[in-house]
Amino acid sequence: MSLIHAKNLSHIGLKTQNVEQQTQFYTHMVGLEETGRDTTGRVYLRCNANHHAVVLIPSSESGIDHFALEIGGPAELEAAANALASAGISYETETSGELGQGPSIRLYDPHGYMIELSGKMTQVDANYGPRAVHPRKLSHVTLQVTDCHRAVEFYRDVLGFHVSDWVDDIFVWIRCNPDHHSIAFAKMDTVKMHHVAFELKDISYLVRQADHLMQNGHVLLYGPGRHGPGQNHFEYFRDPERNLIEFACDMQQIWDDASYLPKVWNSQERWVNLWGPDSPAEFLE
Repeated sequence: MSLIHAKNLSHIGLKTQNVEQQTQFYTHMVGLEETGRDTTGRVYLRCNANHHAVVLIPSSESGIDHFALEIGGPAELEAAANALASAGISYETETSGELGQGPSIRLYDPHGYMIELSGKMTQVDANYGPRAVHPRKLSHVTLQVTDCHRAVEFYRDVLGFHVSDWVDDIFVWIRCNPDHHSIAFAKMDTVKMHHVAFELKDISYLVRQADHLMQNGHVLLYGPGRHGPGQNHFEYFRDPERNLIEFACDMQQIWDDASYLPKVWNSQERWVNLWGPDSPAEFLE
């Protein structure tokens, strides 16, 4: 029995050295729309009726600042705070005035990643101007950690996630809803975000995105292909500050947590790309 039951991945905050350049890229190349800016200079970007999926945060660095999990309404937020306090887990009440959402709770996982627990986001018109490719939602985030088992224990026992698949003990994918994963962990020497992923309608949109990037002077780093864990089609490319972005579609759905048995893949078998070549060396930087 977990302390808290996360419902979905709400948004991700990215530390950004050049806010205007990143805003241009995420609106024109990734297909998001700007929904607002606040007095701290943060830029909010969306891909559906939720007020934002990405927050660009002015910084002297690049990389992940935080990610948010939706846990419900005010009652669930209060219950989460009480549960954390009873378990002796430190947290802070976040009142910094992020646009499009009310108060939230922030805590840190065992590897130092900042997690924001929030209620439902402000809803806006789901339609916006034409894009070459239009993501349907923020899909997942993959984080580098030094100990996958330690990460899993925290997200399972504190936040209510379930394990979907392992590769040996060096990769693991976890879920909080029927999507095969909302978070994944990769065992690496450095603790940082590996990539952030957005869901597209189907594989034809992966082709559209590859053409769109090419026509605007960008190229794919990896893909298209099909992952083993999650079964989703994928392609990867970098933003101007070298954050790795995945576009994905057709992810495996798991509807019965009680009967599902996580698969353990052997790292020596084909799993990264069932279609063909393994990832390039730069993919693991």
